[in-house]
Amino acid sequence: MARAERLEDNGNENERVFRLLNNRIITIRINDDKEISYLENDIEIGNYDDFVFAEDEFNHSSYLLARMYVPITKQGLGRETIKFFSEYFDVSIWARGHDGIRRDDGSHLTEDAPGFVDKMIEEGLLVDNRIGDFNEPDDY
Repeated sequence: MARAERLEDNGNENERVFRLLNNRIITIRINDDKEISYLENDIEIGNYDDFVFAEDEFNHSSYLLARMYVPITKQGLGRETIKFFSEYFDVSIWARGHDGIRRDDGSHLTEDAPGFVDKMIEEGLLVDNRIGDFNEPDDY
């Protein structure tokens, strides 16, 4: 799996800077509204709604990975985004299982997402929600 290399902190606790395997330098920024931004040379790439975490209505220390698109794929940015969000807000994150249901919030899994979710569960970055009811995490 591709891994982005974290570079020295730039002094902003809400930002992390990474060198990708293709040598591009990308900053992941989280704002107080829990929106994720990706920057390259101080220019935003992608949209803030490309990677979205939705607060669980029953457990405020748990978030649903509702959308998971990154502007540069197969370079480790998705993994680092999940890790950064989890650490920054001290929360657990879960994703819906691949059940074939299309959801308005975007939390259904498409394309490479099922494999990505499986890998993030194996690494311990997502709560394992692949068994049982796919609408809520089995365990926080």
